[in-house]
Amino acid sequence: MKRFYMGLIVAFGVYALTLIVYFLKGDLFHIPYALIGTIADPHTFMTTQEITKAESLSRIRSLVFFLSTPLQMGVLLALLGIAVRFRSMSERLFRASFLQMVAFVLLFTLLMDVLLLPIDYFLFKIDQAYGLSTETLTMFWSDHGKDFLINVSGTTVIVWIFRGVLKWSPNRWWLWFWLVSIPLILFVTFIQPVVLDPLYHDFQPLQNQELKAQILQLAAQSNIPADQVYEVNMSERTHTINAYVNGIGGNARIVLWDTILKKLQPDEILTVMAHEMGHYAERHIYLGIAYGILLSFIGFWLAFHAYRLFIRRWGSIWGIRGENDLAALPILLLIVTMMSFASAPAQNAFSRVIEHRADAYAMKMTGDGSAAIRAFQHIAKENLSPVTQPKLVQWFRGSHPTILERILYFEQFDKR
Repeated sequence: MKRFYMGLIVAFGVYALTLIVYFLKGDLFHIPYALIGTIADPHTFMTTQEITKAESLSRIRSLVFFLSTPLQMGVLLALLGIAVRFRSMSERLFRASFLQMVAFVLLFTLLMDVLLLPIDYFLFKIDQAYGLSTETLTMFWSDHGKDFLINVSGTTVIVWIFRGVLKWSPNRWWLWFWLVSIPLILFVTFIQPVVLDPLYHDFQPLQNQELKAQILQLAAQSNIPADQVYEVNMSERTHTINAYVNGIGGNARIVLWDTILKKLQPDEILTVMAHEMGHYAERHIYLGIAYGILLSFIGFWLAFHAYRLFIRRWGSIWGIRGENDLAALPILLLIVTMMSFASAPAQNAFSRVIEHRADAYAMKMTGDGSAAIRAFQHIAKENLSPVTQPKLVQWFRGSHPTILERILYFEQFDKR
């Protein structure tokens, strides 16, 4: 076993060193020579210092992303023995299997949270150091506490359903669990704007009545059933800008960060909001859910076979009794983490398609390519976002087309 863990450490060390050299030393953000000096060239709307900071910040964030996922996998493997101890402890404390499960989930989630907390804190400090975050340490701990409670509650429900389905249908649990996951996803999507989001942020009706009327006019043209536009106080947390439309059915909400209201002109805001409304009008939320359900169908089937194979071959090494053993849950989490990382390119490719569709919708609604160009130039500047990204990053982290691609698209539209 020691040789196995030493092999993992050496492999991770080589992997980490390769990534460090690539992200910290590589020439990752150059733009085509033909675009130098054009509206897509960041030097025409950002200072040299802002460009340097944006590229540096992107390197750090990408490096953390590519290191943290395999690190989490390694931590899960390393904690299998402790998971067995937590299971035994839970059985000594409680006779009821449900309470044993709650105790185990609480203990293991808390341990994982503590071990991975330095990554979250590092990113928190990085955003402060680069001048993006205005969040206080008190806010950081408050949000982290809320995240933990929601995570424990959600995980408890999921594990309870999983163990019940596994006991009822040992050879088809992946199919039944997949079917149960569909209403759960829809339920969370439905309640998020009115239950989950307000736990973190203060939402108020938009005060700018003229802008509100213009946005609601766009919403009416997009058949969005909304009679209110919300602004959220994000300036207490960040200098970055954003806006969105989320939720499904009657819970759909149009939301602008107060930072975007301060930093963008009304015509620029309208192009951003038209893009967001495009997601609703073209049913991108439902398409995204459907695509996720399809991927999860494949994922559950693969997880079923990988989970069974792992436990049958190596479970006894750690003292795992079988597939329904609480101590085996970290194995399932490990498999899900691996598949989530591996499927990121497919998820992001789909996301980039619908994001481009939303850009096209915005142009159809406003016909203002010039305002859209200025909006995304401001987004790059205020959010410290490089206008382009290396393909590796775009595959695994790029849920949107690059800012360069979007500006060029808006420019073509404006010329027409």
